[in-house]
Amino acid sequence: MNRLLQSEISKLAQSRLLGAASLLMLALAAVTSLSAWSYRGSPRAAELEIVFSGYDAFFAALRDTPTLSLLALLSIAVVVCGDFENRTAQLKIAVGYRRAPIFLSKLAALAATDALLLLPYALGRAVIQGALLGFGRPVTPEVLAAMAGTFLTAVLAGIAINAVTLVLAFALRRTVLVVGTGFCLVLLGGNALASFGASIPWAGRILAATPLGLLRAMAAASYAPSAVARAFAISAAWIAGAALAACRIFAKAELK
Repeated sequence: MNRLLQSEISKLAQSRLLGAASLLMLALAAVTSLSAWSYRGSPRAAELEIVFSGYDAFFAALRDTPTLSLLALLSIAVVVCGDFENRTAQLKIAVGYRRAPIFLSKLAALAATDALLLLPYALGRAVIQGALLGFGRPVTPEVLAAMAGTFLTAVLAGIAINAVTLVLAFALRRTVLVVGTGFCLVLLGGNALASFGASIPWAGRILAATPLGLLRAMAAASYAPSAVARAFAISAAWIAGAALAACRIFAKAELK
């Protein structure tokens, strides 16, 4: 298992695609921060829900559901589908590795990849807007712990939103098919359900117990520890269910 994890880490460290995507997310953080800076003193800032302090900007980045969903989708495509297409997964099986440890190492690599893609955006906004407009809070261990806990929960929520895509990745094993299907599920299905949740009270209550509503629920609760813990538990449960289904598919798949 350790060798499998080391292999995944080495692959991530050498990935030009992930490096380019991380730089793109940092550039997005810079553009978003400069946009917020341009609205300082504007009467439209409240209407547009513009946040100014670095602290608020960090949490605003973590409630950006479409961005978090698409980053998790990209992570699944790179970590899972990429290894099937370049036959890395097949080679590991051929040299004697069991499928269950291979699957677990990929699940860990998926979480790490998603975190590495999200961190430049969230932390970049916190640092840039903190430098331009002030951080807004004293930097204490308690504040940093709250930020770290919410960040990890947002990473899990992004993966949980793509639970169906994770299963499809091990079933289809083709980047184009998985990304295309996942993109439709996130943007069409996810947006439609989120709209229903915003306009229909009972639908909103149901969504609040699913990954699609967790980011908004945490924000509505001002990221109280109880709300973050609840979101963490629900996300972990959804990921565990998807992982069980995906692992069974992987165990029975005939790889060529």
